[in-house]
Amino acid sequence: MPIGKLRSRAGIESVSYAAEGETELTLGAEAMQQALRVAECQANEIDWIIASSETHVAYPSLAAQLHKRANVREKCGVLDAGGACLGLLNALAVAQSFLDSGRARNVAVVTADVHSRTLVPGRVAGEFGGLFGDGASAFVLRSAGEAEKSDAYYLGRFLFGCANQYAEAICVAGNENGGLAVRFDGEALSRAAITRMERMLTEVEKESGICRQKVGAFATHQPNPRLVRLLAKQCNVPVGVFPEVARKSGNLGSSTCGVALQVALDAAAKMPISARKPIFLASLGPGLLYGGGWLTPGAVDNAAP
Repeated sequence: MPIGKLRSRAGIESVSYAAEGETELTLGAEAMQQALRVAECQANEIDWIIASSETHVAYPSLAAQLHKRANVREKCGVLDAGGACLGLLNALAVAQSFLDSGRARNVAVVTADVHSRTLVPGRVAGEFGGLFGDGASAFVLRSAGEAEKSDAYYLGRFLFGCANQYAEAICVAGNENGGLAVRFDGEALSRAAITRMERMLTEVEKESGICRQKVGAFATHQPNPRLVRLLAKQCNVPVGVFPEVARKSGNLGSSTCGVALQVALDAAAKMPISARKPIFLASLGPGLLYGGGWLTPGAVDNAAP
């Protein structure tokens, strides 16, 4: 299928591509600096940097390179979290465990993906690679003692699972010619994605005690806008509560959920504190890994039980 028709069928109108000279490192470093400014946190206060990327495969790792670029303390730990499109949630869950255990007070979580130099014609089928864009996201997680701002959001619990009966729906591996062998069962993957994310959001609703109709935004993975519309219908919520990412930027891999979350937080920041609502998270990755969680605004007394 021609790439234009495939994008049109999926609902993707344009795809974000990194400029010449931009990499996972430059995109991630810029996002991290912005996150530090918003959190009013100095680089020398960061105890851990946790990074996730499905396209950065070089050494030193992305987290290690971010450590050097940000000029943080030598005793600031670094860690790279996998999971592809689930990478952000994996990283957030690890960061939360560091904070809850008292092993850290401030953790930077960064995602960065540059698909445009990996999923290129000649390495993969063009119609597959044409669905993916480039992007980054970053967040600063702080312990309760460090987060003094009344407009901060608080993390609830994270829930994870693996529906391995769909493990073969998407597989990407290197081949002997230097290309990428891709197995992609779009229909099976679409059905599994909708089913698993709806179930995860239902579980998040149950565990958090927050009714989905009272949620301000659903920051989920977005394979494409068509699936977002189907998920909204399945969840019986307006499609407008899903921050728009895929329609203009394409599938951003591990950064999709992060960019959606950032859009939701930016929108909440423009509201009076008393009007802000909880945010649900849900994503999945090849395997079929899936996970979810939630955030509540500081002004709302319905944090994680």
